[in-house]
Amino acid sequence: MRKMSDVVFVSAVRTPMGSFGGTMKDLQVYDMGAFPVREALKRAQVDGADVDEAIIGNCRQAGNHVNPGRTVALKGGCGQLTPGVTINKACPAGMKAATMAVSQIVMEQAKIVLCGGMESMSTIPYLLKGARFGGFKMGDRKLEDGWGDSYDPIAKVSMGMTAENVGEKYGISRQEMDEYAVRSHQRAQAAADNGWFAEEITPVTLPGDRKKPAFDFTADESIKADSTVATLSKLRPAFKPEGGKVTAGNSCGLTDGSAMMVAMTREAAAARGVKPLFSMVDFCQTAVDGTFMGEGPGEAIPRVLQRAGMSLSDIDLFEINEAFAAQVLGNVARLKLDIDKLNVNGGAIALGHPTGCSGARIMVTLYHALKRLDKELGVASICGGGGATMAVILKRES
Repeated sequence: MRKMSDVVFVSAVRTPMGSFGGTMKDLQVYDMGAFPVREALKRAQVDGADVDEAIIGNCRQAGNHVNPGRTVALKGGCGQLTPGVTINKACPAGMKAATMAVSQIVMEQAKIVLCGGMESMSTIPYLLKGARFGGFKMGDRKLEDGWGDSYDPIAKVSMGMTAENVGEKYGISRQEMDEYAVRSHQRAQAAADNGWFAEEITPVTLPGDRKKPAFDFTADESIKADSTVATLSKLRPAFKPEGGKVTAGNSCGLTDGSAMMVAMTREAAAARGVKPLFSMVDFCQTAVDGTFMGEGPGEAIPRVLQRAGMSLSDIDLFEINEAFAAQVLGNVARLKLDIDKLNVNGGAIALGHPTGCSGARIMVTLYHALKRLDKELGVASICGGGGATMAVILKRES
């Protein structure tokens, strides 16, 4: 059995984040995800036939046909003999895929693993429950939005209400939420303007039609650089009409996107002449009460640091997925986190949160931020619907 330090990641890329109903709205999730798969394999200098397994997060699977994790691997260039698996762990799915890749290599079940996540929020279908055996001789039938899958049947609460709960618990004001949302957009726009996202983004080629030729989609389209606290303060509460603080403006955007990585043994990287980008020091998966789903990182981060024998002060940068400003700020308060180290290029409030993609996306973004700022250690953490949560410690390789 190998050690975790024997495993390295040799590529880390993502698509641009497409707005809900935007540029990538008509792409099947596995067609979109095939672009970063191809680029991840290219950067890793790996022939698709040499990939031992593909482990891919994808949560909104209705309409995506059989095992989209294997489908995207094949469409991206992996060989017919490459097994693939689709992971659904709500928001941490893409991160779970990465930790499973490491575990497979540590257990000597594989030497080279493609991992990551993908989600097309725009193609979540409507559902006609009961139609198959209910018949349509007379009467009305209810068409249900597939977005209802974001409801937690155990906690009996929507994700937005969990954010209200966390915000209330930690005394986060509406102004603080709106200020944080503006910060996310401003930091993401600065990253885009300065080319800091350029290395992590691979273009998605959109097919042409009679009206326009094929073109490359190259930049995140959900960033709202003109957001201000004044404009956000005018938005109504989205989930709690009376006294609510969580709005569409201080919540994550709904976007389409994919992020992919290739992990392999150090020996395989050396044999191929491929430079390791980062390794995974340790990881942690745990859970919290789904009613306070967003508290997950506040539980997972101390646990993963304890496992690694580290403290918060040892970490150079943090990426906490921005499902809601209330949730991020609640974790900042709980951990007494230095906010200047957090989400230095903005987060999901600006870039959006394609569910199965985000756990992988924040790892990709974290690595590239560590590289740009010449830092060594970073923590990425993400909460998830139902209370599942994860955190990983990444070490940039010298």
